[in-house]
Amino acid sequence: MTPSQKYLDTLLLYYEEEIMGEAYFRAVSRQYSDPDRTYKMELMARVERHAANAVLPLLQRYRLTPRTDKELHDIGLEDIKDEAPDWDRFIADMQASFPDYMPEFRALEEMGPEMDKSRLSFLTKHEVAAIEFLELEARKRDSVGTMLEYLRASPSDPKLI
Repeated sequence: MTPSQKYLDTLLLYYEEEIMGEAYFRAVSRQYSDPDRTYKMELMARVERHAANAVLPLLQRYRLTPRTDKELHDIGLEDIKDEAPDWDRFIADMQASFPDYMPEFRALEEMGPEMDKSRLSFLTKHEVAAIEFLELEARKRDSVGTMLEYLRASPSDPKLI
């Protein structure tokens, strides 16, 4: 199956958005003086990069050329404020908006050729991990477990490597 242009454009966009997200969360992490909050935002940044790295081989397969990390990081930093956001409000805002991305990730999975499914599913799972983190963090529970599991995982499908 030859992938559609819509699939290729969306794949490239989502890859680039993960790199932007990495820069955003890394910058937010540096704004907090609380080491726990710094750590959690750094984990979010690492999850974003891990998700991007999982689909990078697909970009290479289809000869898609993303903008440079520097360009994408610069875009990711555009929404950074001068001071750290109020933690509880920040978590609540993300908790409210992140589930809205799930249909988009699932739609990308549906568009993709069968041989891409493992990596596309892995991309979707990063959002699942982030949503679970936000839900647990909002309830003041131990929240980082799913993100750590995601970072230990890989989309290891030997057909794709």
